[in-house]
Amino acid sequence: MDEDEARGGTAPEGTHHEAPTSVGPDAVAGDGPDGHTDEHPVAPTKRRRIGLVLGIVGSVLLSAAVVGGVVWGWHAYATARTDVAYQEATAASKALADVTDERGTALNKATFSVTSLKEFTDHARPAYLSESAAAALAASRTRLEKATAGLDPIRFDPPTVRAATADLMPWTVIADVQGKRTLIRDENDDRRTRAAELAALEAAQKDLGASADAVYAELKAHGEQVMTADDAATYASKVDLKHAIDAGTSGVTTSQFGGAGLLQIATAIDAVDAAQAAGLAARQDPAYPVRAQIEEYARSIAHGVTLDFEWHAQVSGLGEGWYSGTTVYHREDGGWATIDLNFPLQDGWTSGDIDARALVTHEVGHAQVVRPECEALFASGTFNYDDEMWATAWAIAMGFDTGGSGIDAYGRPSDEQIAVAGQCR
Repeated sequence: MDEDEARGGTAPEGTHHEAPTSVGPDAVAGDGPDGHTDEHPVAPTKRRRIGLVLGIVGSVLLSAAVVGGVVWGWHAYATARTDVAYQEATAASKALADVTDERGTALNKATFSVTSLKEFTDHARPAYLSESAAAALAASRTRLEKATAGLDPIRFDPPTVRAATADLMPWTVIADVQGKRTLIRDENDDRRTRAAELAALEAAQKDLGASADAVYAELKAHGEQVMTADDAATYASKVDLKHAIDAGTSGVTTSQFGGAGLLQIATAIDAVDAAQAAGLAARQDPAYPVRAQIEEYARSIAHGVTLDFEWHAQVSGLGEGWYSGTTVYHREDGGWATIDLNFPLQDGWTSGDIDARALVTHEVGHAQVVRPECEALFASGTFNYDDEMWATAWAIAMGFDTGGSGIDAYGRPSDEQIAVAGQCR
C-alpha cells in the first residue's frame, strides 16, 4: 500500500487511533459526534447556579424559621410565667386580706369582751352565783386580755399587681416574676403571723364564751325560779327580769349583752326580791285587808289583764277629802297595768261609798284597752283614743252612772260611747 492510501484509507484491523485531547484553557472535554473535538467553547451550565441560589435561600428561610420559632417560644413561655406569678400574687393578697379582716373582727370582739365582762367581774359575786362559775369567768377574761396584749388593729390594702408586662425582654420578664415572687413570700409570711394571732384570739374568746355562758345559765335558772316563787312581787319587776334574761339568749359576749347584760340580770333578780320583800311587808300594814279587797275586786272585773297596785297618801296631788287614782297600761308582755290609788279610797270602800267603787272601776276601765277586742273599740271614731272618756263610759256601762265614774272630772260620755264601751265586757 502506497503512502497516500495509508493516509486516507481505513486503518487496518488491529490498529487504533486516539483523538488528540485539547488541554488548553478554552478547551472543553468531550468529542463531537464524529469523534473530532469541538473547537467552540461552551458556557457553564445554569443548573449548578440555580441549585446554589436555592440552597442559599433555603438556608436563609430555615434560619428565619428557627429564629421565629425561638421568639414565639419565648413569648409563650414569658406570658405563661408572668400569668402564673400574677395569679399566685393575687391569691396571696386575697388570703392575707381575708385573714387580716378576720383578725380585726376577732380583736374588736375580744377587746369588747374584756372590757365588758370586767364590768361584771368587778362587782361582788351575787350569793346565788357559784364561786366556781364566777372564778372561771374571771380567769378566762384575764386570758383573753393577755391574748390581745400588743395587738393593734391592722389594715391591709392589696398592692396593685400587673397581670403582664408589655416588655417581654428576658431581663424584664425575669425581674417582673422575681418581684411577684418576693411579694408573694412577704404576704404569705404576714398571713401566717396574723393567722396565728387569730387562732389565739379565737381560742381565748371561745374559752371566755363558755365560762360566760355558764354564768348566764346559773343566773337565768335562779331568775326563773324567783319569778315563779315571789308571789308578792310586782309584775313590773318580773317583766324587767324576764327582759334581762331574754336579752342574753342570742349570746352573752355579743355587743348587745356582755357584762352589762349579766349585771342587769343580777340587778333585776335583786329588784324582784326587793319587790317581794315590800309586798310581804305591805301585808303587815293594818290597812292591808281593805286594800286586798279593793285589789281583788279590780282583778275580778279586769278580764284577765294583769294588775299591779300602788298606794300613796296623795295621787295626782289629791289626798284627804278626795278619791284619786291613775293607771298606766302596757300592751306588751301579755297586757298589764299599774293602778295607783290614794289612801282615802280605803275609807270610802269601808263605808260603802259607791263613788269609791266607781273610781276603782274607772281605773280598771283604762286597762281594758290592752285587750285586742277592746282596743279596736277604743281606736274607733267613737272614742278616737280618748282615754278618760273611754274609762268613764266603761265604768257607766258597768253600772256606775255616778260622779266617781269620771263624770265629775271629765263630763258624761254620749249614749253611743257608753254603748260602744259596753261591748268591752
